Amino acid sequence: MTLFAAFILAVFACLPDSLYEQSLSRLLEQEFAEEDTAYLLLDVRTGRITAARWDAPEKAIPMGSLVKPFVALSYGATHGFQYPAYGCAGAASGCWLDSGHGTVGIREAIAHSCNAYFRRLAANLRAGDLEVVMRRFGVQAPKEDVGVDTLIGMGAGWRISPAALARAYCELASRSLEPGTRELLSGMALSALEGTGRKAGAALRGVPVLAKTGTAPCDHARKKPGDGYALVLFPAEQPQLALLLQKHGSPGMEAAAAAGRLLRLILKRDQSD
Repeated sequence: MTLFAAFILAVFACLPDSLYEQSLSRLLEQEFAEEDTAYLLLDVRTGRITAARWDAPEKAIPMGSLVKPFVALSYGATHGFQYPAYGCAGAASGCWLDSGHGTVGIREAIAHSCNAYFRRLAANLRAGDLEVVMRRFGVQAPKEDVGVDTLIGMGAGWRISPAALARAYCELASRSLEPGTRELLSGMALSALEGTGRKAGAALRGVPVLAKTGTAPCDHARKKPGDGYALVLFPAEQPQLALLLQKHGSPGMEAAAAAGRLLRLILKRDQSD
């Protein structure tokens, strides 16, 4: 564990929960006022929301590619937790990146949110197997008759409560030693370094985090082309905070940048205490 990560863990351990949460909420209300941005900040240990700016966090909405790690875990549960490698030819194979990602394994597929990879993975997944895993993580699975695109978070067919999905990521972090999970968290670490979540990592200036991004159809009354999402677990080595951030009208990469800025505020406060 790095010295900085150890320092952050010590801060969390020393402050009474109620005082820390009250101070944190005031800080974010005063200093983080980005327009069209909603967020939930959770204690990973308990799944409790410690700070929030989200009108209806229990309302189910499309969450885009944030579902992909759980789809992968569902596949792994019925395939001995052996994740395959697949080739991505870009637009020709239905990926968001026109030039493609080449041959990728699960770690790179998570990091770069490769649609081509996850389409092939989901094609080998039974709806009942997905339902079992999602129930374990407290998340509603999609209907059994949905297509592969819905299973990987495309479109609006699979709707999930943001609060439930954020807690599911807290649970995922707590199961880091279980079969099939380490690879997914490793992919999130790579995402923060060089993948779709890299703007979160860059904003934190070298502080290791785990990140996953997604982009989904806009669910606001004031419609925009889509909404971006970022889920960041901090610090990477032993997550204490989970941040779910929504950026209205922006892609997931921009949500990651905003998430990094919000977490940087928290770090600055903790360093000054």
